[in-house]
Amino acid sequence: MSRGGGGSDRVMKLNVGGSFYTTTKPTLLTVPGSVLHQIASGAQYCPRDDRGNYVIDRDGHAFRHVLNYLRTGKLIVPLGYRELDILREEAFYYGIEGLADAVDQILESRRKKARGRRWNGAARKLSASVGENLNNFAEDDEGDLDFFEDSWIGGNNS
Repeated sequence: MSRGGGGSDRVMKLNVGGSFYTTTKPTLLTVPGSVLHQIASGAQYCPRDDRGNYVIDRDGHAFRHVLNYLRTGKLIVPLGYRELDILREEAFYYGIEGLADAVDQILESRRKKARGRRWNGAARKLSASVGENLNNFAEDDEGDLDFFEDSWIGGNNS
């Protein structure tokens, strides 16, 4: 293909929730059956704004991560990114199951870390008060230290 104007049909200009993106048609065709695949292939109508951009009435900020996922096949979000629930919803809307799964993995990892921090902190406090290192105790199947709830280490003072 020549470098002249013939390649313009491969460039897709998008207005997603007021944020503007430029990408290539092959990027949007990455996930067959997805909404973006259908728009890029012409199988689904998508309105255009007065500048000719395809208008998608969705979250424009989250779309950055959707587009990067299509480009790389990986979910790359900044450390501490707090809008994973929104991104998950966008992944479902667009029909990009791999992205939704990647978001779910991060959410689950964060839940496990939070649960671990909570119990590790409780074990450290108990350890300091009893004088032993209780960080080595195994958690049950749910990640809890429930066996400490009904017992007191140290016995009865009477």
